Amino acid sequence: MKWKCLVTFLLAYGLIGCQSAPFTYNPDGLGQLQLARIQVDQGPRKYASDYLVEIEYIWNEQGQELSGRLPYVSAKYNHLTLSAGVYRIQATCANKQHTGSVEGIFKFSSRHHYRLYCELKKDRHTLGFSVSTHVALKLEVTEP
Repeated sequence: MKWKCLVTFLLAYGLIGCQSAPFTYNPDGLGQLQLARIQVDQGPRKYASDYLVEIEYIWNEQGQELSGRLPYVSAKYNHLTLSAGVYRIQATCANKQHTGSVEGIFKFSSRHHYRLYCELKKDRHTLGFSVSTHVALKLEVTEP
């Protein structure tokens, strides 16, 4: 009986650990309206080639890792709320066939809303056709 309880607990913990979570970094204690809000592309893929993004790690300008994640155990992030500044973000871009880790350095302003997404890059030509070789992490400003 104890073994079944342990297995059930570990399975439940594993499922929770794989879920995405929000992340807030507000060292100055500013009001929520003064922070930058970053959403990431989530949800069902329309096509097999659509890449979705999950944020793994976040560093500030001083190189300090802010997310405090443990690899393979902690949840990845699907929504960020940050104070204004420059941050380096490492994320996973994945479609139905491929998964890769990408990084980007972005400057966030107060009171702005952003969308973080993975953009497929076509940069090689084979027999006259563009071939996708990698994805890049991109940021765009959205309306609040």
